[in-house]
Amino acid sequence: MESQSHSFVAGLFVLVLGIAVAAGGFWLAPRKNADQYAIDLLTTHSVSGLLADAPVRFRGVDVGRVRSIAFDAAESGRVRVRIEVERSAPLTTATYAKLGYEGINGVALIQLDDDPHKLKAPLLTSGGDVPRMELEPGILERAEVDVGNLLSSTQRVAARLQEFLSEKNEARIFGLVDSLERTSERYGQLAQNMEPSIKALPGLVHDARLTIDHARATLDNVTVLTGDADRHLADLDAVAGAARQIGQTAEALRVDTLPRLNALGDEFSTDARELRQALHQANTRPESFIFGPELPAPGPGEHGFASIHGAVK
Repeated sequence: MESQSHSFVAGLFVLVLGIAVAAGGFWLAPRKNADQYAIDLLTTHSVSGLLADAPVRFRGVDVGRVRSIAFDAAESGRVRVRIEVERSAPLTTATYAKLGYEGINGVALIQLDDDPHKLKAPLLTSGGDVPRMELEPGILERAEVDVGNLLSSTQRVAARLQEFLSEKNEARIFGLVDSLERTSERYGQLAQNMEPSIKALPGLVHDARLTIDHARATLDNVTVLTGDADRHLADLDAVAGAARQIGQTAEALRVDTLPRLNALGDEFSTDARELRQALHQANTRPESFIFGPELPAPGPGEHGFASIHGAVK
């Protein structure tokens, strides 16, 4: 009877433990919330430190959780991180995701933010397709890459420095130092030789200033002479204009006035001859003013013509 009671207690304990495990699993299992939707974050970088149920934050505000981390079946080597975010989160097509770390223990989380250089449009969440975003590498991975590049650059610089400090280049450097010392000594001697010339520079500068002043005065005189020459040239232009007008007047006299004067002179000559003839006739025959001019003697064949012997026909 006692063994049956122990079996009953053991069975009851197993039953209660099974129910507790089932309740705990149900309590801890991710539940689908109608106020959340899934987004797939795709990356080819490392997601070390990121675990399921890690927080998803938009500008520092919790908006969701990481639900699963696995390799993407569509592309080999690409990691797919599925997150679930609240529908009230202001996600757009300009939103990007990057891997961040919290505290000093290396716990990773997903950080969401908007790119100010992209056009913002509502993120489509309807339908059976899950929206996708590129997951940028975390600061630790970028720092690792930068440190690697820095180490590579340091190695190259160290190799070049080692090559520069080789025995052959060392001899060249010492030779260059000796050459610089000799050149410095020569410059010192040159400075000593140039000291008298340097002392004479103030006098040369004074003479140069006087020369410049004389040149400036000469330029002023040239300017005055230039103004006088311009005025004389203007007077010459006026004289040339008057000469052109005189030439035009002379040409008009030659072409128009002189022929008229010649014709008038001819008329005066004809009138003078006629006047002399009239005066001559008045002196020889004054009666012609009363009886008219004397008729000319009849010619041959005319009435009253007299031959040589005085016969009248």
